[in-house]
Amino acid sequence: MRYNEVIFRVDGSPKIGLGHLVRCLALAQMLDEHFRISFASKEIPVEIISELNSLGYTLMVINSEEDFLNGLTRDNLVVLDHYDLDSAYQQNIKEKGCKLICIDDLHNKVFFADVIINHAPGMFAQDYEAQLYTQFALGLDYVLLRPVFLKNALKKKIQKPLGTVFVCFGGSDSKNITQVVVDILKSDPRFKHVIVVTGAAYEKPEKLSASVGQDERFSFFHAVDSLTMSKLINECQLAIVPSSGILQEVISLGCRVISGAYVNNQKDIYEKYLAIGGFESAGGFLKVEIEEAINNVFLDKNRPNKVFIDGRSGIRLLNVFRQLCGDEIVLRDVIEADQFKTFDWANDKLVRAFSFNQQEIVFEEHSSWFLKKANSPDCYYFIAEMDKVAIGSIRFDVQDDEAVVSYLLDPSFHGKGLGILLLKKGLEMLINKKDMRIIQITGFVMPQNIASVKAFERLGYARTLENENYKFIKKIVQ
Repeated sequence: MRYNEVIFRVDGSPKIGLGHLVRCLALAQMLDEHFRISFASKEIPVEIISELNSLGYTLMVINSEEDFLNGLTRDNLVVLDHYDLDSAYQQNIKEKGCKLICIDDLHNKVFFADVIINHAPGMFAQDYEAQLYTQFALGLDYVLLRPVFLKNALKKKIQKPLGTVFVCFGGSDSKNITQVVVDILKSDPRFKHVIVVTGAAYEKPEKLSASVGQDERFSFFHAVDSLTMSKLINECQLAIVPSSGILQEVISLGCRVISGAYVNNQKDIYEKYLAIGGFESAGGFLKVEIEEAINNVFLDKNRPNKVFIDGRSGIRLLNVFRQLCGDEIVLRDVIEADQFKTFDWANDKLVRAFSFNQQEIVFEEHSSWFLKKANSPDCYYFIAEMDKVAIGSIRFDVQDDEAVVSYLLDPSFHGKGLGILLLKKGLEMLINKKDMRIIQITGFVMPQNIASVKAFERLGYARTLENENYKFIKKIVQ
C-alpha cells in the first residue's frame, strides 16, 4: 500500500481558536514535498483559506462528519486535530483502512491512532491509553512550528534589551487578555517599544488599536503572516504569550518569556515548560500575576536564555510519516536456509558492537542455536523482507508469561529508520499468533545503542535500568 495524500481534519474559529489550524499548517509544510496535502474543515476563517490556496493545498468544506468519512480511501493518511471527535470517530477512520495520526495535548480518551504527536516537553507514552501498534512522537523533538520558525531556531540567539516586548494571545483571544496586558504595559515606563499582534479570529481589533493609538511606544498588527510574525518577534527580547503554539514560536526565536494558562488545553504545555524553566509564570494571567512576572524578569534581567528547540523537528516528523508508509516490509517465519544469512548478520562488527555477547560466533554453534530456535514452540522467529530481499530478523522467546524480543537489521540498511518498523511489525505478528500465555513483551538494550532505545520508546515501551542496561516493557491485554 502506498499512501500518497495526507488529509488534515481540523477546524478553527473565534470560539475554538486557530491553534489547531496553525500547527496543522506547520506539519503540512514539513510534508508537502513528499505528499499531496488536503484540509477538511467545517469552520475555517477566510484568512486561513487564503493561506491554504497560496500553498497549493486543497480545502474540502464539509457539512457533516459523514461527508468526511465517506470520502476517505485506503491510500489516505489522516491527521486528526480536534478535541470534539472521540475514540469511536478514530475507529471509523481506521475501519476505512487509513493510517491515522492524532495531534493531541489532552490525553483524555482512548486512542486508536497509528501515531500520536504531542509537542509539549516532558511527555511519555505512558501518559496515553493507546493501542499496541501506536507509535509516539512526543516532546520538543517533534515541535510543530512553521518553516520560518524552524529555520530561525537553527541560528545562534542574540541577547537584546529587555525594554522591547512582544505581546500576542493567539488567533482568537476570546477572553481578550491582550487588552489586560496592554493596559499594564501602558503604565510601565521600563518598556520602550511594545509590539502587539492579534490573530485573524480576534474580534476587537479596532478597539484595541484605538487604545494604543495615542502611545508612540506601541505598534499594533492584526492577522500577520508567519514571516512578518517572526520578524516582529525577533525585534524583542521579552514575549508575553499564553502556553499554546505561540509559546513554542517565541521560544524557538530565543526570547525571554512570560507565560501562563487560562484554558484547559494549555495546562500540559504550561506545566511541562514551567518544570524545565522555560518561562516566568503569569499563572492564569490575572493583572497582579502579570505585574509580578514582569518585575521578576527585570530582577533577573541578565539571565541567559536557554535553548529548547533545535529546529530539526520537520526532518523527524517527515521520517515518522515515511515509516507509516513502510508497508513494503513484510515478515515471514524463518526457514532452515536462513541460518546462513542470519549468521552473516550476527557476525558483522556493527551488530556485535551492540550485542550482549560480543564474542565471534562460529557457524556450527550458530547453526545448532538457529535450528533449535526455529523449531521451538516457545520461540517466534521471523525474517523481514523488502522487495523479497531479506533485511533483518526479529525473535520472541517465550518463558512463562513473558516474550523477550531481539531484533537486528542487515548493516547495509542501518540509518534508514527501519528498526522501528521491524519492531512494530514483529509486535503485530506476535499478536496475530494469539499466544494466550503472553502478557508482557520485554526488550534489553545497551544505553549506547541510541537507535534501538528510541525505537522502543517511540512504540510506548516503559523503560527501567537493570544491570547497567535498559529494560523495556510493554504490557499486553488479551
